[in-house]
Amino acid sequence: MPKKVLVALPQGLLEQIDFVAGVEHRTRSDLIREAMRRYIENFRRTQGPRMSVSSVGAQKVALLTESE
Repeated sequence: MPKKVLVALPQGLLEQIDFVAGVEHRTRSDLIREAMRRYIENFRRTQGPRMSVSSVGAQKVALLTESE
């Protein structure tokens, strides 16, 4: 089951999200989920080669190495 997350957005950005969601007949949540998926895809494509995952105790953390 998806987890709910509370995010604070500036009023103008929220109005733009609502406008696009309305034009595309989608929910606000659906639009934001897609935007986050695209952002993470782009991050992985551009930063993935520099990223490694390490454990600090029971917690996993992503580390970015210096670019060469």
